[in-house]
Amino acid sequence: MKKTFIIKGMHCNSCAILTEKELKDKVNNISVSYSNEKAEIDFDENKINESEIIEIIKKLGYHATPENAEKIEKENNNSKNQFSSFEKILFWSIIIIIPLLLLYKFTGFSFSNFNLPDIQIPELGDKASLALLFLAGILTGFHCVSMCGGFVVSYTAKNALNGYKGFKQHLVYGGSKVLSYTIIGGIFGLIGGIFAFSIKLRGVIAILAGLFMIFYALSMFGFKFFRKFQLNPKFLTNAATKANNSAHGHFRAPFITGLLNGLFLACGPLQAMYLYAMGTGSFLSGAASLAVFGLGTLPVMLGFGFIATTISHKTTGRILKISAVIVLILGLIMLNRGLSLTGSNFSFDTIKTSLAGGAIIANANGAIITNGVQEINMNVDASGYSPNSFVLKKGVPVKWNVNVVQLTGCNNELVIGEYNIDKRLKSGLNVIEFTPTKTGTITFTCGMGMLRGSFIVTEDGTASQSQVQAATPPKGSSCSMGANGGGCGCGG
Repeated sequence: MKKTFIIKGMHCNSCAILTEKELKDKVNNISVSYSNEKAEIDFDENKINESEIIEIIKKLGYHATPENAEKIEKENNNSKNQFSSFEKILFWSIIIIIPLLLLYKFTGFSFSNFNLPDIQIPELGDKASLALLFLAGILTGFHCVSMCGGFVVSYTAKNALNGYKGFKQHLVYGGSKVLSYTIIGGIFGLIGGIFAFSIKLRGVIAILAGLFMIFYALSMFGFKFFRKFQLNPKFLTNAATKANNSAHGHFRAPFITGLLNGLFLACGPLQAMYLYAMGTGSFLSGAASLAVFGLGTLPVMLGFGFIATTISHKTTGRILKISAVIVLILGLIMLNRGLSLTGSNFSFDTIKTSLAGGAIIANANGAIITNGVQEINMNVDASGYSPNSFVLKKGVPVKWNVNVVQLTGCNNELVIGEYNIDKRLKSGLNVIEFTPTKTGTITFTCGMGMLRGSFIVTEDGTASQSQVQAATPPKGSSCSMGANGGGCGCGG
């Protein structure tokens, strides 16, 4: 008998693979789709019935119903209950925000009567952002319990039969798992760097990585449409599973098991982190990101025996939604970084400056016009740019004196995506010349968009106090790398 079941509560493609694995020996054939929330099952009623199938799926933490029953339930629901609270908030936010942006874009509507809050998007280089990656790993650890817990049980049981029950085997597993994440994260970062041979393409890769991370987070919140954007390379998962089952030895089995964990690319959170690594465009940055994330997954994973008995599947789902919030934030950071690199008018800093209003003031950052040239001065050190915002006059050539006080692997490249300027810096004085040809906010960044600054270009070379404040990125948005210390790969 062939029957279709609707399965609710799956978090990513790994959940679909787990369901298939649990039922494949009990039915004739099974195919589970995470994106469609469906399971096509061919089974023999003399061996297993519909209720037993539903019960097995329920024990995995998911809710299954026959497709016909699901349709009847939907027909009986009132249409006002079709949207979750989060969906309603997002829907009305879009309804309100988009008209306001269009109003400003096409009518020049001023927001001068509003005081914009001093909001800043954090960067990966900040210690707080590394902590965010670690926290994402901790929350994802609850997902790892259900996805990879069986492998840990497998090598633990084999070792117990051979007389070994020490905790060192789990440390070996944890270490090799982090090593696997780190190496593959570095490879994804390297792939991003190889294809990012131009400023624009580098920004596009970061934008795509950010969008995919945002899509994954939205799928975790229950938006079914965004489930389609997850990869499902079953051949990698199957190959890793076979290699894991054939591994033997007190430490060899856990080492191989952990090493193969990095290949479980059907795992949604892991996909999001790999895409984040690719967006960094650097082997070192990608490796560091996944190393921190991998370390975060260990506490829950290594103590999963206790966790599994105290945390319900429903609670785990809620915890994973918190993880999705963090992935959403990281995705927005990566998206903003890419927009800054491409010189887009839709980066966070540019939009914020455009919406700012207030009384007109003189250029506060010292652009001096001499012999028809605007001259500005900026210092560069490990913490970033100082000053990091300038007001310029449209149509007047600019001589930009960049004094590198402390050269690092992060600040050794200066990019103005709007004018396709990509300047390799050296210690001491560097001079960059260009002419601002249109009004608006133009961002400049390091080679990976982590260190940022901006030019406010106006017709008369003046801007409002609120515009200057809005255009000034936060201090300390650095890669936290020492001088001449290899860097994070911002500059290659």
